[in-house]
Amino acid sequence: MEKRGEFLKIFLISIIIVLILVVAALLVYVFVIKGKDNSSIYTELEKSGKLVNPVLGMSDEDAIQQFNETFVYYLLYKIKAYNLHNPPASSDTPKIEFSIEGDNYNAEVIKGRIDVRKGEIPNEDILIWTSKKEAIQMLKDSSSIVDSFSAGDSNVEPRSKETTLFLKGYLKLYEDLTGAKLI
Repeated sequence: MEKRGEFLKIFLISIIIVLILVVAALLVYVFVIKGKDNSSIYTELEKSGKLVNPVLGMSDEDAIQQFNETFVYYLLYKIKAYNLHNPPASSDTPKIEFSIEGDNYNAEVIKGRIDVRKGEIPNEDILIWTSKKEAIQMLKDSSSIVDSFSAGDSNVEPRSKETTLFLKGYLKLYEDLTGAKLI
């Protein structure tokens, strides 16, 4: 009888441990891997006319001449950078640097809000380099984003550890840009 009671005790403890692991895995998936989807916020901004593609109605030459932070912002919107997030229990925000024909721009994602500035940013997570012509093509036709990166006309270079990139949600962004997996 004692063996049966001991077996039942071990069995119940095992079930509890498995349940805890399943719940922990679900929490990691929901809060770390998947993260919050801010698409509806940006879709509403676009529908209301507050978020407009800066190349609409422009020739490529005019767009190249007028290229600025607004173009970078809209490109980040198209690649859904607004879904990047801080690692759990951290204030380390996602940071992206762009090198576009010698001009540097940086972006920081804070609670789903994309903040773009001209210049470099310390401790960037990734560096994206491209030409103004490629960026404008990506803005005109978002299906050309993967083509540009897979052809080598644009490139994304991880600058942070893989764990940091994973915890901030870069894996999906990297895959959407390049068509390849980062890890």
